[in-house]
Amino acid sequence: MKKVYTDKNMDRRRRRRPSRLAKLNIRNWRLWVAGVVLLLVLIFFVSCLLTAADANIGSSVSETTRQIKAPSGSKAAAPGVWANAAVLMDAESGRVLYDKNGEVKLPLASTTKMVTALVVREKTKLSDKVLISKAAADVGEEGIGLTPGETLSVDQLLNAMLIQSANDAAYALAEHTGGSIKAFSELMNKKAAELGATSSHFVNPHGLDAAGHYSTARDLATIGRAVMADPVLAKIVVTKTYSIPWPGHPGPRVAVGHNEILTQYPAANGIKTGYTVPAGWCLVASASKDGKSLIASVLNSSHRADDAIAMFNYGFNNTARIVFATAGQKLGDSRISSFPRRSVAVVSKTTMAALTFVGSTDAFQVRVSMAKTTGRSVKAGERLGKIEASLNNSPLENGQAVAKTSKGHPNVLAGLVAFIWYSFCWTGKIIAAPFRIF
Repeated sequence: MKKVYTDKNMDRRRRRRPSRLAKLNIRNWRLWVAGVVLLLVLIFFVSCLLTAADANIGSSVSETTRQIKAPSGSKAAAPGVWANAAVLMDAESGRVLYDKNGEVKLPLASTTKMVTALVVREKTKLSDKVLISKAAADVGEEGIGLTPGETLSVDQLLNAMLIQSANDAAYALAEHTGGSIKAFSELMNKKAAELGATSSHFVNPHGLDAAGHYSTARDLATIGRAVMADPVLAKIVVTKTYSIPWPGHPGPRVAVGHNEILTQYPAANGIKTGYTVPAGWCLVASASKDGKSLIASVLNSSHRADDAIAMFNYGFNNTARIVFATAGQKLGDSRISSFPRRSVAVVSKTTMAALTFVGSTDAFQVRVSMAKTTGRSVKAGERLGKIEASLNNSPLENGQAVAKTSKGHPNVLAGLVAFIWYSFCWTGKIIAAPFRIF
């Protein structure tokens, strides 16, 4: 039987259509929402990966290298000296600028007392009291007039030893510091080796001639450089007179300096003279001028002061100071943490520089190696790298790269919050990226 649709049936179908469309639209809306949510979750997941990747900064060590050449010009001729052996050294870098028989082993007389002073400074306090023995008082030659049984301070004896070259003071300090002359001599040899003065050997603290007691002009310049690096000793070696109380006498004992370079050369500021018949006239001198510091060592010279002055003039007048790094100079940043991002500035601990002759072929290389990330808390001054200076590919000087300030590592909760925040930031960047082209 054929079904006939009336107007009433048609109206019913029309009434049903909006209901189905509504259901379809609701379903589509839910699908759209689900799709958008899924897309956002995917984008956030990618953002988390990008955040984690951004925290990985690659190599944990940053390395940079630069080259510095000597200034152009005419190179000056080296001076002639009377000494059997002589060396001129840049006090700042330790570079030898002039060398005449610098490695020849020779007797060194009272320049020995520089090593004695360094050992005493390392092992004692200036205020320590020293009881003078009969052996110390009777050592002979140059002395300050010590008497057995009296007590003087380490400070007083150091001044007497370095200014007047008092053998009795040197002997007393050695007994007090090492317990015996033999034991103290072992400390002297150990100290010299630590400084790099490996061609020297000492058997007494004063420098009187003895078998097996010798050094070189190069070693003495190295030792003199160490003396001038000690503020206490540097102050003593430039002093011309020093008074020491003398009980039972109308006045004090006065130590009078023998170092003629202090009066003959205005820029001179030390260090030590010496003389015995086998050693001849010896001198280790120091001078500073125009931001440069030099050490001159002279062994067995009939004109020791003239030799030192000639080398000083040669060094001061014909060199340029090449600065590799200055104290506090920023070298870069080291990351303490990635979540949140915290970094500390890395700076040079000290000033590093060296002298070069104008017109020379010197080529300096400066290599800075530092941690790009620590992953932990650091303290101000903590070592985070190094600075290596070389001359013509040979090592010259090393320095430290340190943290400029103290900075702490965040806790786990702070790190998690920061990670989520950085991931949301990446999400925003990804979503906004298509609109940036318009």
